Amino acid sequence: MTDEPTPFERMLFESAPPPPPHLAALGRRFADAASPRFRNFRVDLETVQGAAVAAGRAGEIAMEDAQMLFLDVGESVSLPLVHRYVGAHETELVARWLMALPSFHFPGWATPRNLAALGGMVACDEAALAVRVVRKHLEKTQGIARARWRTVGAKRPKVIPPEMLERYEAQLQKARWELPGELEAARLEIAELEGVVRDHGSPEDNRAIDAMLAELEKARKRFNIA
Repeated sequence: MTDEPTPFERMLFESAPPPPPHLAALGRRFADAASPRFRNFRVDLETVQGAAVAAGRAGEIAMEDAQMLFLDVGESVSLPLVHRYVGAHETELVARWLMALPSFHFPGWATPRNLAALGGMVACDEAALAVRVVRKHLEKTQGIARARWRTVGAKRPKVIPPEMLERYEAQLQKARWELPGELEAARLEIAELEGVVRDHGSPEDNRAIDAMLAELEKARKRFNIA
């Protein structure tokens, strides 16, 4: 026995390298072989992932590959399934699933799968749905940055109990350290996704994006962030 972590454990708990190139092809194979019901994206996704695990247990594919497919590493299963849903014009179901994911609330959302979903919505003449998804996501990421600058800019309480002082100072220092990164992440997220709104949104949608950018710029100037 050895305490050296397996490649699968490193993938889970460390900054793992990108998934192996063959994994995407393997994910497409299972997604293409599936018979989705097109009623609930999550259920259909779990069915495909279950089939991959069954194939791993049967020795048809490597168990490590089956585990990575089960975890949707590199969007290896969800991306081809999104393509199938788009082909069936079931983009609303994809949108519901995307907006229910924890990742929807954070920067870095513009992945190949999510961009493919947005492009599919536009291609299916549902550009308004794509705009709604993008706006909702950007409002989430803007909210993270807004909460951070409000913490940094809040007035110091007149009285802080001694037992809470150290924790208060640590949290404030942490917020100050994170603020520049949060502002830049929010700006980059808008840059990645605003094209959907600019190309397909209403004047009100465009004003909302302009307001987000102006708010970020105001915060940068307020806290002297270059």
